[in-house]
Amino acid sequence: MAPDPMRSLVIVGGGTAGWLTAGILASRLGVAQREDLTITVVESPNVPILGVGEGTWPTIRQSLKVMGVAEDDFLAACDATFKQGSQFDGWRQGGHSYTHPFTPPHRFGDVDLTQAWPADLGFDEAVCFQTALCRLGLAPKARGNGEYEGIGNYAYHFDAGKVAIFLRDHCTARLGVRHIVDDITGCAQGADGAITALHTRHHGDIAGDMFVDCSGQHGVLIDRIFKVPLVNCRDVLFVDRALAIQVPYPAPDAPIASVTMATAQAAGWIWDIGLTKRRGMGYVYSSTYASEDQAFDTLDRYVRQISGKPMASEPRSIGINAGYRERFWVANCVAVGVASGFVEPLEASSIAMIEMSANHLAEHMTFDAGAMAVERSGSTASLIKCGATPSTFSNCIMC
Repeated sequence: MAPDPMRSLVIVGGGTAGWLTAGILASRLGVAQREDLTITVVESPNVPILGVGEGTWPTIRQSLKVMGVAEDDFLAACDATFKQGSQFDGWRQGGHSYTHPFTPPHRFGDVDLTQAWPADLGFDEAVCFQTALCRLGLAPKARGNGEYEGIGNYAYHFDAGKVAIFLRDHCTARLGVRHIVDDITGCAQGADGAITALHTRHHGDIAGDMFVDCSGQHGVLIDRIFKVPLVNCRDVLFVDRALAIQVPYPAPDAPIASVTMATAQAAGWIWDIGLTKRRGMGYVYSSTYASEDQAFDTLDRYVRQISGKPMASEPRSIGINAGYRERFWVANCVAVGVASGFVEPLEASSIAMIEMSANHLAEHMTFDAGAMAVERSGSTASLIKCGATPSTFSNCIMC
């Protein structure tokens, strides 16, 4: 019997999207043990990662476990901390605070929980113990809990730059993923429009059977090659700018919040994420209702309240083009992460969508042109609905 033909899957772009996608695909498809499939990540040396996606959903635990990552190694290498949910301050009125925990309420069914909690308790406090854990500064797991197991459901906060490096090293050393650092200058396409090879500046042509565009807002393949338009969502998602900054703790023993804090402001909201060595903060706002100078003053005022000092450095200004690609899958190219679109960063859904997309690809991977056409036709609808399955996202409370 003739051996199976060698197949090659090429991922364009590194960062969290590229390396998380590579890790999920390589581990679930068993690339390190196969001779008929390769996965290659082509990463530009001249394009820095966005580096502000520092919050996750509980689904990330299953993804890391599938990839064979030791939780202790991940926590140490990525300055990671536990995330037990999101805390919304001032969204209804001044002084109001609500925590959305990752652990589900105690009971569902026919019980009307809205009639059951005392007036002096918030809904979250009455129906779930995790809010108390967060406010008491307690972790979601004890020392005796195993890897990726806890008393409460949890995700992580982490340094996005360090995560990309950690995943890169793990994928190349343990999962058989190939890594090429080079700029893409173009591509070759067949008569049917499918990409046959990438042209690179220093490594010549890189041939492939399937290509995954994880190049973020640059959309190297989905935008520049296939010209797939972005469906704009600015009519319903008003924020279009962000100022991001890293803030040191006022003291080495300062408490670390185990929630993503989201504080409402006049023209948007401020995120505040606690890592082991610093806090990541930023103001997501609408330029229609606040100038950049006004946004700077708002963020500076928040930082002063937290640290007692003004911002020590100039915040990074980031444009937000809220929307999604009209198609995620064209010919033999699939867009994953920001390349496929970006919705407002509340609730850390962007990284979860990367996981969903990668798992969807792993479960429906095909190099047959006819089967690929069927997958293309249904991929957008299924990913919008949810790419998760009980087997891959058993820790997801959103599904």
